[in-house]
Amino acid sequence: MTEASFASALANTGQMMNGAYMQPASGFAVADQPEIMAFFQDLGRVSPTLVQEATIADLANLHRMGVACRLFGQFELAEGFYKKALQLAEQSMGAAGLETATHRNFLAGLYFMWRRFDENIALIAQSLQVYSAAFGADHIYTRLTHFALALAYAGKGDSLSSRQQYNLSALNSQVQLEARSQDRWSTFTTKLSGLAATKFEQGRYDQAVELFRHCVIHEANEAWPGSLVVAQSLTNLAVLCRSQSLDHEALEFYKMALNMKKELCGESNPEYQSTLRQYQDLQGAVAKRAN
Repeated sequence: MTEASFASALANTGQMMNGAYMQPASGFAVADQPEIMAFFQDLGRVSPTLVQEATIADLANLHRMGVACRLFGQFELAEGFYKKALQLAEQSMGAAGLETATHRNFLAGLYFMWRRFDENIALIAQSLQVYSAAFGADHIYTRLTHFALALAYAGKGDSLSSRQQYNLSALNSQVQLEARSQDRWSTFTTKLSGLAATKFEQGRYDQAVELFRHCVIHEANEAWPGSLVVAQSLTNLAVLCRSQSLDHEALEFYKMALNMKKELCGESNPEYQSTLRQYQDLQGAVAKRAN
């Protein structure tokens, strides 16, 4: 990276993301890839200037850079981009604005992955006030925000507060929205929330938290559409679902990943072939159990 501009930063980040290899669940093994490590060291040198000089016109760019850093486990860098985006949103649209709440949730999501639950809870509680005032208690945004609080409290070991927030969410195992193709992103977060709610009701809080953490795939798809990172994330989600005996959902997420990888790198690519073998293996296992 030779100049501290969002144009060069975004271009280089996009190239880096499509050349990276993702590890299960936690993100990318940056330490095992010298080129990627060097990229983030370089970005770390110019990011203070990017953040300091950013204006409201750079709001989307700040978010995109935050997403990329978070996906690669560079949480400190991501925090700087997310915080600046939230600051600019508050200054431009007010603390009670809906877009401000969205950027607040992005930062809260980073803290959730970082297991900084107290900071996550403080931010989500602010967004809950915004959604409650704007939409009412029964709106899906309000209910999902209660559920996000339930999982954050579960993560920090406060089972009483977690159960209270879950009851307020009014979510249950009947939440079944489909995620059958890469064109169905509008239902993706609710789909995963429904799966997490099922695990929550079963008392499997760690599994619920892990499923909910994967909601960031939707955010990544919006920030970096057509990226191999998103396809790899979907494959990891399918693996997670299979490990939790959510075979139907695993098959659907494998299909989403295969569709994306076919478009991005072709059917002959090892990345596509590896996912195809995983998908076919699960298909065979499901068919065998059915007989």
